[in-house]
Amino acid sequence: MTDETINAEQCAELLHCTEQRIEELTRTGELPGMKFGRGWIYVKADLLAYIADRARKEAEERRQDLNARKSVPRLDIPIKPRRQTPPPLPVPAKAFAQGPRP
Repeated sequence: MTDETINAEQCAELLHCTEQRIEELTRTGELPGMKFGRGWIYVKADLLAYIADRARKEAEERRQDLNARKSVPRLDIPIKPRRQTPPPLPVPAKAFAQGPRP
């Protein structure tokens, strides 16, 4: 059984990111890869399994987050209604005391 191997450039193309990001993920152990000479090599089947596993984990996290939001009880706090019309403004006393303006 021969598994297809790819280099870091092909891996970056497969995962839609940069080669630097691929090498960073490989060095930290998140991506399954092997240092071969000056570069990294990857088994394509392992990368596809990594993608599928990560997609399942992220979907589960989204479901849990959604369920957590749904389970928060809603507080029914009475809301004071707004006034429909503003109150009448007071009339200044000086305006009527002086009489009409010329």
